[in-house]
Amino acid sequence: MKLKRVRVENIRSYKDLDISFEDGVTVVSGVNGSGKSSLLEACFTGLFGSRTLSKDFVLSDIIRKGATKASIIVDFDNKGHEYNIEQGYKVNPKTGSASNNRSVFKIDGDIMVDQASQTYEAVKALLKMDEESYKNCVYIRQGEIDVLINAKTKDRQRMIDDLLQIGKLEEYRERASSARKGVGRHQRETDARIKDNVADIEQIETLDPYQVLNTVKTEMNETGAKISDLDAKKERARGIVESIEERISRYTETQEQKKAIDVEIRGFKSKVTVTYSEMEKGRNLVSSGRQEVQQLQSANADLSTRINIPDDADIENYAVSIEKEEVSARDVVSSIVKKRELAQSSERSQNEFLLNLNEQVKKTSIAIQNKEAKIKSIQEDIERLSADSRKLDDENENRSKEASELGFPADKLENIDDIAELLSMKQKQLHGKEREKFATLTELEKRVKKAKELLDKGLCPTCGQDLKGSKICEETAEDEEQKAGLLNELQSIRSEQADVETKVERVRNAKEIAKRIAENDHLTQIKKKDIAANEKLIEENHISIREEKEKESGLKEQISEVTISIRKIKEDIVTLGKDETAAMNSHKVVKDKLDIARKIRTNQLEIRKVQNDMQRSQDRINNGLEKVGLFEEQIKDRKQRLDQLEKVLGDVDIDKLRTEKMQYDSAYKGIVSELEKFNLRIKELHKEVGRVEGEIKRLNELKQKHRMLTNKKEFLAAVYNDAEELETMYIRLRAELRAKNIDALDRLLNEIFSFMYTNNAYSHIKLDQEYNLTIYEKDGTALEPKLLSGGERAIFNLVLRCAIYRLLSHSPGTTGSSELPPLILDEPTVFLDRGHVHQLIKLIDMMRDVGVGQILIVSHDESLIDSADHVFVVEKDPITNSSSISAK
Repeated sequence: MKLKRVRVENIRSYKDLDISFEDGVTVVSGVNGSGKSSLLEACFTGLFGSRTLSKDFVLSDIIRKGATKASIIVDFDNKGHEYNIEQGYKVNPKTGSASNNRSVFKIDGDIMVDQASQTYEAVKALLKMDEESYKNCVYIRQGEIDVLINAKTKDRQRMIDDLLQIGKLEEYRERASSARKGVGRHQRETDARIKDNVADIEQIETLDPYQVLNTVKTEMNETGAKISDLDAKKERARGIVESIEERISRYTETQEQKKAIDVEIRGFKSKVTVTYSEMEKGRNLVSSGRQEVQQLQSANADLSTRINIPDDADIENYAVSIEKEEVSARDVVSSIVKKRELAQSSERSQNEFLLNLNEQVKKTSIAIQNKEAKIKSIQEDIERLSADSRKLDDENENRSKEASELGFPADKLENIDDIAELLSMKQKQLHGKEREKFATLTELEKRVKKAKELLDKGLCPTCGQDLKGSKICEETAEDEEQKAGLLNELQSIRSEQADVETKVERVRNAKEIAKRIAENDHLTQIKKKDIAANEKLIEENHISIREEKEKESGLKEQISEVTISIRKIKEDIVTLGKDETAAMNSHKVVKDKLDIARKIRTNQLEIRKVQNDMQRSQDRINNGLEKVGLFEEQIKDRKQRLDQLEKVLGDVDIDKLRTEKMQYDSAYKGIVSELEKFNLRIKELHKEVGRVEGEIKRLNELKQKHRMLTNKKEFLAAVYNDAEELETMYIRLRAELRAKNIDALDRLLNEIFSFMYTNNAYSHIKLDQEYNLTIYEKDGTALEPKLLSGGERAIFNLVLRCAIYRLLSHSPGTTGSSELPPLILDEPTVFLDRGHVHQLIKLIDMMRDVGVGQILIVSHDESLIDSADHVFVVEKDPITNSSSISAK
């Protein structure tokens, strides 16, 4: 990441600021209180928003007093893309409170997100750190330089783990642990359900429902046989009772006939009297009938006038024609009513069908939305997997380049182990030659030294003769010459050893690169398989969506057709309603006319009836005398029949017959009572069969449920083991990654430490597995960083921060320091004397040399200003209290 430009409006002491940054070391200087640190705070807030404020501050505290709006715009480059973040604020003039009313994150000019929380997440994902990690690594604020050293062990672990992206593994472990506990809870619940299920099965099986069912069915068969036997007895008893009843009935009937004949005789005698009375009544009826006929004829004349019936019209034919007309009008009304009711029924049916179609469209639309959301989720997974795969490919490409730069292209990288073994053998050979040459050289040096001592004396120690020109002089010269040759050979061997050592180091690095490339290739293959599986899922969902959309289109066409049909039916109903009203009015007119015609016809019929009654009365009068004679003959005949019936009765004992009937009736009732008992028992047995069969059915269902619960228990056990293994894997992976990072951080710490503390009292730093730091003096004495002097502690903290920064630049997914934010130091010389300031400058130069593209420093120290690539001076106007920045 390279910071390009920062624009500030109404933030702290800056009313309007527009500053651009270049690569290299930039120092912002100025007197205390001029607003130097406010510039860095503005950059910090521009990136992470209001989350950068400490708990003692609110948003309105950073906005210039009296301003109603404020903004921070930060421009930077990263991986060839231009990024722009704009934070806008407004102030409520009544309450004085401030709020973030605009937060926009752009890439290459296109708005990606426009909401504060989304902007924060986008920045955090891009920089791979949140605001706390930013402060712990790249932004060393004034007064917070030793936060990492003074932090508790657990807090320091969390800070550094979060910086190195290891903290996520603990989050994943906790998720796996929660999943494992959740599965464990389901296991316990399933065990409890299995226990209850087994208890229910045992309870039912204890009752032996199959045996009970056989017993009940046997009793049902026996009871059925008894019922059949009793039915036969009941039929026999009923036959005997019916026979006796028939004899009693014949006796009773004969007695009734006798009584009837007596009654007839008395009747005939009464009829004679009545006949004479009726003859008198007939004479009276003839007289009253004449008067009634006259009244009816007068009424008909009035009614005929009301409906304009001609005098000579046949009222019967006229009424029949009007009846046909009324029936026709009534049929018209009935037909229209039926059509209207049928149309209303059709309307209700079509409305119900329309509701059903709309519900199907809604369900289809929801199904399409769910599948589209699923496709989107899968595409996001594919994009994430593709991005991960591309990152791995990019990393492998970079690793391959690194290997090529080390002299190991892809073909040689495959044989790296053989090369390493050859170099190891070469090292051993050179080491043996060096020792051999060194031993020979040592022996020659001893001989030359001894010879020189003799030559210096000039005499042989044994004979006292002069040694000049002697053989020893020649041997000494040869030894000197051989010594010079050995020194050259030894130097050549050591040079070759140094070259081999360099090659060994390159091979070691190349082996590490090859290992990482192989790991990345494996991960890439896994991700490609996942991508292919997801793409297949997307295709399946697309096919399903097309089918659902075709279905939805068909349903919508049906809805349109049904809607048109309902509209037409409603129009028909309105038309039929009007037709019904008109038909009913027409029917009423005809019906009123028919009622009058019927009344006339009724009166005419009544006239003829009265006239007929009059004639019959006259006939009855004439026939009355003939009847009286006939009645006398009937009375004589009935008396003769009574004598015959007396002979038929003979000597029948009716009381005995009735006693026998009572006895058989009692037996019949006993049989019926028994039958009712057995039939009641049959019903009870049927109920018992139903209950036992229900128990058997429930037993089978419980057994089926037991099998399902047992399968579920086995499945949960497998899931529990998987979650447990996953949790263990995250613990192991976190430990392995932490160990690797600790080793790397320890190496970088000591590398920077050695660079900074050359010829000092300290030998090295030790970083343990808990991120605890120990400094060792050259005599082996261990010191805690807190025991260092103020200046030493400040430099040590800067070394730690720089080591973490460099480690982050080599972390997976990061191609170097260019992806990290600028290294920012706020008043780093506060606790340093001149010697330590020199060490700080040395540290800054080293960070610049290892590839840190931008270093921003706020300081008024002249040494830092002189060593900077770019210098800005901050000044504050005491009148307006406004800060301004100018390039020096």
